[in-house]
Amino acid sequence: MRPVPAALIFAVGLAAVLPARAHVVYGGTTLRQLTLESDLVVRARIVDPAAELWLEEPLLREAVVSAEVLEILDGTREAEELRFVQHGHGVPLYEKGDEVLLFLQRIERSRELAASGVASRIRFVSVQEAGEQFALDAATRDAFTAAVRAYAALEQLPAEARLDALRRITVELLASREPELAGSALRDLVLARDLPLLTREDLPALEPLLMRAATPIGVRIGLVAELERRGLLAGPPRWAELVRTTSGADRLAAVRAAGAHPSEAVAKELTPLLASEDPLLVAAAAVALGAPGSEAAVAPLAVLLGSPEPRVRAAAIRGLGKVATTGAREALAKAAASHPDASTRRRAGAEVKLLDRSAASGTKVEADVKGDAR
Repeated sequence: MRPVPAALIFAVGLAAVLPARAHVVYGGTTLRQLTLESDLVVRARIVDPAAELWLEEPLLREAVVSAEVLEILDGTREAEELRFVQHGHGVPLYEKGDEVLLFLQRIERSRELAASGVASRIRFVSVQEAGEQFALDAATRDAFTAAVRAYAALEQLPAEARLDALRRITVELLASREPELAGSALRDLVLARDLPLLTREDLPALEPLLMRAATPIGVRIGLVAELERRGLLAGPPRWAELVRTTSGADRLAAVRAAGAHPSEAVAKELTPLLASEDPLLVAAAAVALGAPGSEAAVAPLAVLLGSPEPRVRAAAIRGLGKVATTGAREALAKAAASHPDASTRRRAGAEVKLLDRSAASGTKVEADVKGDAR
C-alpha cells in the first residue's frame, strides 16, 4: 500500500464534509497521480471480478480480474479483453457488468510481483486501492474520461508548457459538478504547496465557486483555505461569508472550519448561532467562538453553561478553555464549584486545572528565559 503524503493530512479532513459516493475516499491518491503512475488507463466493463489463476510453484491461487476494454485513455493495448491482478492491503471490489476506470501498471514494475509466477501469466497489476474505485455511468462518464485524457496529455507537452496547462486543468476541475473531480483537484492543489497552480488571473473563475451552493462544502472550505494561504484573498470575510450563506450540514461544516480561522468578522457570525434551536449547531459555534484571548466570547459562552443540553455545556467549557483569559477561568471555576450537574462540575474543574497548569508552565519558561539572559 502506498504511503499517504503528509501534505494530504489537510485534505483527509474533507472526508467529513464532502458529499461522496460510497466508492470514494477523500484523501486518497488523486486522479492525476493515478494517471502518472499508470502504464495503461482504460474505460472498461468488468467481465469477471474474481477469476482464479492457479500457480504450481508454490501451489496457490491468485485472484484475477477480467475486463472488456471499451476505450483506451492513456497507453496502448491491442486486445479487447484485459486481465489484471490487484495488489495491496485494500483493493476495489468490482461486480460483473460494472463500467469503471482502470489504472494499471506493467507487472514487472511491481517489486512484490515482478519475480513471482504471476508475472509470467498476467501482464498488468492495478495501482488502485479500495477508495479509488471509479464507477462510471451516463452522468459521470464524459467528465471523468475527459479529466484523465487531459492529465495524460500533459506528459506530451514541452516541460515549459506543463505548469500552465496543469493550472488550467486544476481550475476547470475545481469548478466541476462532480465532487470526486473537484476534491481530487483540491488535493493536488494542497500537495503542490507553493507551486503556482492558482494565480490572481484565476480568481474571476474561482470566486463564484465560493458562493455557489452547488459547490460541495468541503471544496468551498478547502479552496478558501488555499486561496488565503497563497495570499490570493483575505480570509476573515470569506470565512464569515461561508458561515452566513450556508445551512444545514453545510453550515455545521462551515462553522467548524471557521473556528480554525478566528477573527472579529467570524465571531460576529458565530455569536447569533448560540441561540439556535439545533444543539449540534450551538455546540459547534461555541467551540468555534473560543478563540484564544477573546474576552468578548466569555459572557455568551458562560451563559451556555446553563443550557439543558449536556453537549452544549461541554462545548461551552471547551470554548472557554480555548479563550483562556482570566475571565474565562473565572467562569469555569464558578461552574466547577457550583453547577448543579456533577458531570459539568467535573469537566469545568478539569479545564481549570489545565489552564492553571499551562499558566504555571508559561511562568516557569519565562523565568528560565530571564535566568538565561542574566
